[in-house]
Amino acid sequence: MTRKWLAALKGIDWSMIGILASIFLIWQIGLSFHWDKKAWLLLLVCLIGVRKYANKQMSPYFFAVVVPTLVVFYFVSKSGPGFWWGIADSLFKNSKHIWVWDDFMRSIPLNDAAWARFFHWDTLDYYMRWIYNLGFVLPLWLGIIYCVFSGRLADMFRFVLSGHIMQLPLILPFYNLILLREVWWVKGQPDLLLREFADENAKLVTVMNCFPSMHTSIAFAMMLLALRQKDPVFKWVMAVYCGSIIWSTLYLQIHWVLDLFAGMLFAYGVVKLADGIVYLVKEKLMPARVKQAWQAPQPKPELGAATTTV
Repeated sequence: MTRKWLAALKGIDWSMIGILASIFLIWQIGLSFHWDKKAWLLLLVCLIGVRKYANKQMSPYFFAVVVPTLVVFYFVSKSGPGFWWGIADSLFKNSKHIWVWDDFMRSIPLNDAAWARFFHWDTLDYYMRWIYNLGFVLPLWLGIIYCVFSGRLADMFRFVLSGHIMQLPLILPFYNLILLREVWWVKGQPDLLLREFADENAKLVTVMNCFPSMHTSIAFAMMLLALRQKDPVFKWVMAVYCGSIIWSTLYLQIHWVLDLFAGMLFAYGVVKLADGIVYLVKEKLMPARVKQAWQAPQPKPELGAATTTV
């Protein structure tokens, strides 16, 4: 009986089950972040070339690692933001800002990015708000999901590490030392994001923490990683989308120009740190037996095929 069960299990297409489980988890993740039709369409466009450029040497254990990882990501996506922002709120309430940069940033010519709204109209405002509102999380998930379906585990963990997991704890010291508020608030203009604040204190908490721009750092990190991929559709769609997120912070008068440069420099450093961690785990810490088991099975040579020796 045991042998029959083992034989039946071996006959199951576990890769297909892994793909279906991944699709279900991705659907749940999208629902938890309230992705609309435009977000799902953007994801589908990113995946147009995934089959052509997928990893041909994908390990047979790939989905055995990916599916549990996505389960963890799902629960982190549900509870993680509240956990992190609870820590951040506690730090902000007890923060001792050493520098207040509102007047300094306003005094720098062109730093308020008023020029970014030289051309503006209602429809563009609407799409810029959509890009900005989803831009804090969606580019990270686009990268992760692409790596899931292209069979690139190391790249998936580079996306993960280069996102909020490392950026949030590393950026909090900047926000605790530097008080810099959003451009529209400093200039006494209306909020172009049309946000509704519970009270004046909620507004003040929301408009602080501008340097460096984390919308920019997340988007730029995802762009750097996407541009490493061979799939031209994915990398250029990601480049345009992530670039649009960065532009939206200027267009909507949220961030100062120097916030963006600081965010991009910060993102570059985080990506390099993620590269180092992945290399350390993969090349130095992973046991040789695990590496061997992870390798995809090599195709057997055909009978009668010519062989050569070197």
